[in-house]
Amino acid sequence: MPDRSFSEPAVQNTNQVHYAPPKAPAQSDNSRSIIVRQIGGAANGFSMLGVRQYLWADNNINSVCFTHRMPASPGSGYVAYDYSTDGGVTFTNNIQVYDPTLIDGFNARYPQGGIYNPAGNTDPANAAFGYFAPTLDGSTGSGTWGGYAYGTQMFANSSGPSQHNLTSEGQFMQEVPDSYTITSQGLAVAIEASRVELVYSDNMIVTKGYFNPETNEFEMEREIVEMPAGGESINGVIASVADEKIAFSPDGMIGYIGYLSNNGENDDNSDGCYYPILYKTMDGGESWDGPFNVQLGGEDGIQTILNFLTDEIIAEMFEVPVPEREDIPFTTGFEFGLTVDHSGNPHLLFDVGVGSQEWSIFSAYGGNAGCEGCVAMTHIYSTDGGESWIGDTLCTVKTFRGDFPWTGGDPSSEDNRPYVASTMDGSKLFFSWIDTDIPDIGDNISPDIFCIGYDVINNTYSQNANVTFLTNAMWNAYMACGSKYVFDHGDGTYTIPFAYQEINTEELLDPVQFFYIDNYVLSDADLAFTTGVEKPQTASHQLSNNFPNPCSDVTRMSLYLENSSVVSYNISNLLGQVIWNGAQTKLSRGNHVLTLDVSTLKTGVYLYNVTVDGKTQTGKMLVN
Repeated sequence: MPDRSFSEPAVQNTNQVHYAPPKAPAQSDNSRSIIVRQIGGAANGFSMLGVRQYLWADNNINSVCFTHRMPASPGSGYVAYDYSTDGGVTFTNNIQVYDPTLIDGFNARYPQGGIYNPAGNTDPANAAFGYFAPTLDGSTGSGTWGGYAYGTQMFANSSGPSQHNLTSEGQFMQEVPDSYTITSQGLAVAIEASRVELVYSDNMIVTKGYFNPETNEFEMEREIVEMPAGGESINGVIASVADEKIAFSPDGMIGYIGYLSNNGENDDNSDGCYYPILYKTMDGGESWDGPFNVQLGGEDGIQTILNFLTDEIIAEMFEVPVPEREDIPFTTGFEFGLTVDHSGNPHLLFDVGVGSQEWSIFSAYGGNAGCEGCVAMTHIYSTDGGESWIGDTLCTVKTFRGDFPWTGGDPSSEDNRPYVASTMDGSKLFFSWIDTDIPDIGDNISPDIFCIGYDVINNTYSQNANVTFLTNAMWNAYMACGSKYVFDHGDGTYTIPFAYQEINTEELLDPVQFFYIDNYVLSDADLAFTTGVEKPQTASHQLSNNFPNPCSDVTRMSLYLENSSVVSYNISNLLGQVIWNGAQTKLSRGNHVLTLDVSTLKTGVYLYNVTVDGKTQTGKMLVN
């Protein structure tokens, strides 16, 4: 599990080269509709670690904000935000909202933020930006953590900001909150799993408060909510919590606190594994009921998790006798995304793999050893308020974890960073994560952003798409995050915002530049590509992306056919003119490899087109 307890040295120093990432092909962002916009910056790369709420769009005021630590001047302990009031086209950057010198020099870390927009308001100046961050006030007595800083600024810098501090005392032993949200009804909530010497105390620290329009403040107070997770051994210690999230339905009344841990209430196959545990509120966070456990594997497990591993991978991973699928222990990764749809039902996004006391899948197979197909990005949800769970495998990831060195400590780890965004009415969801899809690289150290949209009402998905392919963010979308909400244009199209930071991969303490990804658009038609598990529909075929990409001699694709089919494939230019034809043939059911000859093509971007029984699938490739 990533270390939460590091501190940053005062002196920055660039070491020798540890890793040199490949260079993305030079091109203009005009090569795609995606636009990469430079926004604010920070003194070092520790601003965006972890799956937290950095980016927030509000459709009703056509605005978006990004929360982060500040550049070296005035200093990394300051908190700022960047904002746009024209849908992400232009930004005002590095607007300071927290000054550590006003609270005894307590530097802030890992800030989160969002927008509260009163019902019916369309003027950004009448909305409020809220932020929340841990501070290094040392009040826990066992380290540097202990404080919470929070405050408000009327959006677009119209007045403010304010700042407040809550220090650790009594039961409130504070470190680093993993989740912060603001409801449309004006409730701001931050949560943290309370730990004693890094072990979960069975209590969640919930800091919450409603917006007061007379003072333009979120008036926040803390409470302890008992949410047990202990008694089962993980890695030889009492179960801890890997990640925690909070989310509410559009009406602000139904909400869920979810966390990854082990409370001993799942079957024996869950021993030594993390799995999602949820608590539910029906009264806007006044009271919580639970736990609602997600059983990943076993006889009562989720079918998509039981079946995502191929027989070949299972045979490779286990000694004879190979276990039945129902006997395989499954575990989540260490991060997840959570949202609540229009009906008040929870949706989770996380990595899943084979677990054990030794965490074999994520330590030995999770990308670092290059075992593709061993870790799946999974959408799990309930249609009955958490009583039962179903789900879909969105894909298997190529890599899992990337390590990034910094002077003064062990490398900082970042995994696939799953995020769930939604329309503000909760009817459309958008899943995103980062992965390194480059030949011969087994670690997640040159990431792109991947995204799949989901129509909650129709239970349909879009295709898995590489958002940053052939943009300036290609292979460089470090610590990328998704937005809480997306822009709904009212015509069946949706713009999904993302942000990432450009880092020195040799030294995470060097200054970083943040970027905003604009104009990634999906439509209702895109979201109808395939149907989820509730309405089973067997796909006639599955086609991989071409490999390698970029390519210079030949490139290949794997094709799985559910039935014997007539297959043809060709290469065309961006005008649709066919410039190379492969053979048309009838292939049997099963797996096949298609080889495309690009040796005579000039450097540039081309389309490959694969037709199976009259249905054509198209993708882009780069020829060097």
